[in-house]
Formats: sequence, structure tokens, C-alpha cells
Amino acid sequence: MLAISADGRRAIVADAERAYPHECCGVFVGRRSGDDIEVVRAVPAANENTDRPAVWYDLAPADFERIAREARADGLDVVGFYHSHPDHPARPSEGDRSRALGSYVYVIAAVEKGQYKEMTAWTLDDDMAFPEHSAKFVAVPIRS
Repeated sequence: MLAISADGRRAIVADAERAYPHECCGVFVGRRSGDDIEVVRAVPAANENTDRPAVWYDLAPADFERIAREARADGLDVVGFYHSHPDHPARPSEGDRSRALGSYVYVIAAVEKGQYKEMTAWTLDDDMAFPEHSAKFVAVPIRS
């Protein structure tokens, strides 16, 4: 089960709408316990893709390194990533699947004409398929 705080969900939506018509991207910082993932923070990162930013994202390595370092300092881990699909469904593309790693959760936020439409969560299974992850967007206390 995936739990994302209301603040985290709002941060994803705001980032996706702000970046439109380009894809946004960000990192989930939180905790993992078995199959349960608690996202404590959804941290925006720069999309460094300059060739096709409307259909592809390249998360800035410097942002990832900074976010991972801050997570470790807080006793947390990087547990996943999010990005948006401008004017496309919140379903993983073949490119999303090919770049995914099995240990993370991936959230995709669909934005149509600049307005948020839906959010889905995915994990990569052992067969390299991308089954939809059981997601529950709930208010989770943020620990400092």
C-alpha cells in the first residue's frame, strides 16, 4: 500500500500544473516496511530534458543527490519518483517501463490543458511488467 500525505499530493499536482506543457519530475522521500510505502515528502526536481520535455523527463542528477543526502540525514530513504504526463493518461509509457527500477514506486500525474486530471501509482514486477500499484492517498503525519 502506498500512503502519500495530502501535502505531498498537493505538491505533485502543483508541480505538474506549473510545468505544463512539459513533464515535471520529483523524488519521494519516506519509509518502506515490507510492501507498505509511506511518502513523507514529495520533492520537486528539475527536468533537464531539453530535446523533448513535453514527452520525456530527465531528473537532474544534482537534485537527486541533494534530495537523497537530505533524506539520509533525516533517517529516511528515497522510496520512489513522480512525473507528469501532459495531455496523456496517467499510465506508464514504454519509456517509463524501460527506465524503471523494481525497488521504487512511480506516480504519474495526468494534466490536460494545464489542469490536473488523475494520479496513479505503479511498481515494476519481476517480469518487467508495470502493474498498477495499490495506492491510497491519505493524510500522513509528517515527522521532522
